[in-house]
Amino acid sequence: MIKKMESTLFTRLDAFMQCKGLNDNRITVQAKIAVGTIGKQRRSGKGLSYDSIVKILRTYPDLNPSWFILGVGEMFLKENNQPINLDELINTVKAQENTIIKQEEKINLLISQLDYMRTQISLNQEYLRNILEKIK
Repeated sequence: MIKKMESTLFTRLDAFMQCKGLNDNRITVQAKIAVGTIGKQRRSGKGLSYDSIVKILRTYPDLNPSWFILGVGEMFLKENNQPINLDELINTVKAQENTIIKQEEKINLLISQLDYMRTQISLNQEYLRNILEKIK
């Protein structure tokens, strides 16, 4: 569901910081923004610079850029909003398919070995019965 939030970039930043337990200083350090920059930009009333916004979004990939910049949508991206790398997905599926094939081959080998062991046990039991009958 898309919601339009009537607020400034800083009120959204403040809401995000409150959710994450952050403050201006911690964001400045984590996003590698010059010390005091957020405070200066906040006091200027002009908003955050492009560079600061980009650094914040790169530092907090779960922060929804549409919400942060425009006030539209939810604060956090949902996992299904992440772009899908089809090549990576295809390679993962192929690797899993190869693993399944190898496991099936191993299972078949183990079943064959189990059948062989059952046959050997049966032959050994019959041999022992014959020996016991001769002793009696």
